[in-house]
Amino acid sequence: MKKANKIVLLKGNGPVSINSELLELYPVTTSHGAIGFPLKSLRADKIYFVDTLEEFWEIEKRIKDKPCCFIYSYENLEDEDLEKIHSSKILNLK
Repeated sequence: MKKANKIVLLKGNGPVSINSELLELYPVTTSHGAIGFPLKSLRADKIYFVDTLEEFWEIEKRIKDKPCCFIYSYENLEDEDLEKIHSSKILNLK
């Protein structure tokens, strides 16, 4: 049985490619706060993994890097999920 893709929340600024669709995060972040996607593939210049939902909603006040993408997942991302994420710089905030 095939596993379902995990849902991730994204926000930030700059372009990303999620599931082969190009998207500019800044308009999404300012109008909706965040956007959720099933994780099939993700490409961005700089990615920050955020551990808690509370921190996810406040993170752009603390980190001003541009362009960047903040990711939060309700479920733990396993190695199989992390292989779907491509970036020149990936940081885990703890």
